[in-house]
Amino acid sequence: MTDMKGSGFMKTTETYNRPLPTRESDRDWDLFVPYWEATKNDNLVVQECTVTKKKVWPPRFISPHAPGADLKWVPIEPKGEIYTYNVVHRGFLPYFEKKVPYALVAVELEDGVRMLGNTVEIDMKEVKIGMEMEAVFEKLNNDITLVNWKPIERS
Repeated sequence: MTDMKGSGFMKTTETYNRPLPTRESDRDWDLFVPYWEATKNDNLVVQECTVTKKKVWPPRFISPHAPGADLKWVPIEPKGEIYTYNVVHRGFLPYFEKKVPYALVAVELEDGVRMLGNTVEIDMKEVKIGMEMEAVFEKLNNDITLVNWKPIERS
């Protein structure tokens, strides 16, 4: 198992044998706490500038739209369209070796917010730009619930 402690971002955990952010290794952990809390309840939240009402992701300490303006956390619809994607064919850690191929997608949500995540419940040959996706929440532990993306089923 590879230990990424000290890399500044993620650490591979014994339980999941995959890189995950932790309180100890992620310097911006406190900035993301409202996001992690929301995902525990299968919700997505982003910051919103109180002056311009524009959404902000990833979270920041200062609004990029109106410096000096406050940022507040607001819910966002956990649905969007694939903006871009990459199909991964090679796993660099044992956990990912068992998952390939999988697609890493950037899903564009309302107001231009783009979130990254892995795809689930889809054949990689079917992934395409513009595909409608919805969030799937994967609870890993008491701190981390990851957001993955699956196609929206049409009835």
